[in-house]
Amino acid sequence: MEPAGFTALLEALATVPPAAWLARSGTAYLMVNALHIAALGLGVGAAMLLDLRLLQAVGRQLPLVLLGPFLSRAAAAGLGLAVLTGLWLFSVRGAEYVDNPAFLIKLALIGLALANAGVMHASGRWTASLRAGHAGGVARAQALLSLGLWLGALLAGRWIGFL
Repeated sequence: MEPAGFTALLEALATVPPAAWLARSGTAYLMVNALHIAALGLGVGAAMLLDLRLLQAVGRQLPLVLLGPFLSRAAAAGLGLAVLTGLWLFSVRGAEYVDNPAFLIKLALIGLALANAGVMHASGRWTASLRAGHAGGVARAQALLSLGLWLGALLAGRWIGFL
């Protein structure tokens, strides 16, 4: 799709009733934005705690087989809600966001973080770590990468408002 057509599509998205309502209501926008931040706190916080546990930096005394699935599900739930609220917030000013380099960096970092988690699960390293009670070398490297990607995504998200 050509850039003008894509911009027109994003501008049309802002006229869809849920987006228009959010744009008109400062209170609604505030609430959805707060929910987005809370969801990020849950999702990224749980992911980072899990990464730190895999790195044996925190919670060594807590069995990974018990803590891991709980944190993994909490991360997935929080990030799922963050995606939904993020898409809703995006719908209000999508044409502006796609021109914001920080927003594009945030999306790229989130995509890489999710791909990293997908590789961890698909490769069997997640299951092996749970069975062993600790992460092997490659899984620890992925946990360290995950920490960096999620922190980078958070920083990029904060940077959006400054550009």
